[in-house]
Amino acid sequence: MKLFNRISLLLISSLVFAACERDYDAPPLNEPKYDGPAANTTIEELRAMGATVGEDAPYTIGEEKVMKAVITANDESGNIFKKIYLQDETGAIEMEVDQNSVYNYYPVGQTVYIDLKGLSLSMYGDELQLGHPDGYLYRTPWEEFQAHVKKDSWANPENVTPLVIDDISKVNADVNGYKFKLVKFTGVTFQNGGKGTFALEDDYGEENIEDSHGNVIMIRTSSYANFAANQLPKGKGSVTGILGRFKGGWQLTVRSADDVADFTETPGGDETPEQPEEMVTILEESFGKESGQGAFTIEDVQLPQGSDYVWKASNYNETYYMMASAYVNGANQASESRLVSPVLDLTGKNSVILTFDHTFKTFAADTHLEDLKLEVREEGGDVWTEVGIPTYSTGTDNKFVASGDIKLDTYTGKKIQFAFHYKSSTANALRWQIQNVKVTAVTGGNTGNGGTVIEPTLTGN
Repeated sequence: MKLFNRISLLLISSLVFAACERDYDAPPLNEPKYDGPAANTTIEELRAMGATVGEDAPYTIGEEKVMKAVITANDESGNIFKKIYLQDETGAIEMEVDQNSVYNYYPVGQTVYIDLKGLSLSMYGDELQLGHPDGYLYRTPWEEFQAHVKKDSWANPENVTPLVIDDISKVNADVNGYKFKLVKFTGVTFQNGGKGTFALEDDYGEENIEDSHGNVIMIRTSSYANFAANQLPKGKGSVTGILGRFKGGWQLTVRSADDVADFTETPGGDETPEQPEEMVTILEESFGKESGQGAFTIEDVQLPQGSDYVWKASNYNETYYMMASAYVNGANQASESRLVSPVLDLTGKNSVILTFDHTFKTFAADTHLEDLKLEVREEGGDVWTEVGIPTYSTGTDNKFVASGDIKLDTYTGKKIQFAFHYKSSTANALRWQIQNVKVTAVTGGNTGNGGTVIEPTLTGN
């Protein structure tokens, strides 16, 4: 009898244990299946819908539109913040979402159907983005995002195949066809390979890669990326990423460290042995007593009323400089003029740095720094590219300040000119003084064999 009781107790214990085991079994996962309306629009048609959208004039989609796309990039590495990238057979677009760790819910390779009604098209950096009309920076609130973006089937990495490109300059031939698509540049080298990292701890990183034709494109990396501190690889390899646009310029966003692959110790570019690097001075002009305006030329667009010049060589207490002013006879006058450098040949040059000293002064006007610009154009071109000036003076005195280093690496392999662009109006006419202009560069090393720099920010005349 005791034996029977023991056996019964053992059987009961086994059943209880088995029941407890089943309590810990993971619930079955249900593959997402989209059963809503069929797709009736594309990214190409979406872009056409937003053709008239301005920076401060978003367009709210009121039509019953559904779009099918695949997620090509998300925030998994930390290099992309509160957005995903969508692509279909007609194009690609960025979508804003007010949520972190989106990759946990919407992985790369996930097919989605987007109910576009109630979402918005807005403009940032001169490029169209999909989002929500009421969201901060047009980011789609998370609940709204989940309601509008429906998954279909499991995510499949094979749904995401980058366009393979061995000549970076090809992207200029079809800007709308390439923008925001996933691409893979092959046979490229990092210009600072083995020397720097993808980004500093407290700032975005901007590093150039160069193909075997000498063409260059910039890779932009957030300091929050989990690979930001990785050293830039040496030699030649491939780089995959989202080919973005901002203010008319190309920039590549790498999704993860795995997107940088197959690098060797063999330098890229022209395949010739690397030469010792040497710092050289390409241009040096003080605008001193003897040189005046030197080899610089003046291109007047509009002369101020009552004067026959905007720029002129000048001095005060034996301090010499080039000066621009449209403050004539005690009054502000409208004007526009450029002080243009001689042609600089950047063939075989790297680490190109422009510096100068300058000061400005206000006359019965506000401080309008947008009227004092530095611009660059290619030799013979008529389109000027604005380049930021790191440091300005206070505008309240005549003390010269150093501009800070201005990198011109994106023009490696080109012949260029730069200009100090002065504008004024009857409401505002600053005085701008320039001296000690200097351009330096590094020769030798892996400088490639010339080509196209794929990162202009275009401005008109």
